[in-house]
Amino acid sequence: MRPNLIVLDGPSGAGKTTLSKALQETLLPENWLYLSIDTLVYTLPSSILERCNQENDWQSVDADTLFKGAFACVDALVNAGNKVIFDTVISTPTRALQMDLAFEQHQRFYVGVNCELSELERRTRLRGDRTLEEVRHGFATSPLHLQYDLEIDSTSMSVSDLATIVAATVHEEQHEA
Repeated sequence: MRPNLIVLDGPSGAGKTTLSKALQETLLPENWLYLSIDTLVYTLPSSILERCNQENDWQSVDADTLFKGAFACVDALVNAGNKVIFDTVISTPTRALQMDLAFEQHQRFYVGVNCELSELERRTRLRGDRTLEEVRHGFATSPLHLQYDLEIDSTSMSVSDLATIVAATVHEEQHEA
């Protein structure tokens, strides 16, 4: 059976958002919705968001409830009949288990998105909306904690090539089931 949920897990700056949007186009004519943990993060008050992104100060954010909320949103969208691409950073075994349990009733496809640290740092400097500390933490802690159906490296491969690989592998999964 073809997946109705694609999860892209990797460190900040690995290109998950860009890949998600390219993947949406590659998977046409099927409509895939895109949701990211950042979708919820960016609903935080500006003053808190600025401390998170510019100072890597997450003390005033309850990450557990934020992730549980994101998982619940994705679950509700898929339960309503949508196909969803979810972009996240799973940095602990506990968070991986929480996500697996939240999505256990869905046909899911897990993609680990890797990237060399020097390239993550370069991209972060260009973006200017995250700290290098956050990027280094994500590099050290993800993607490690899920059983991936596919692992890709975004260091030097084009986004369109990566999207083509993911889409082709998703299609293979459909035919093998």
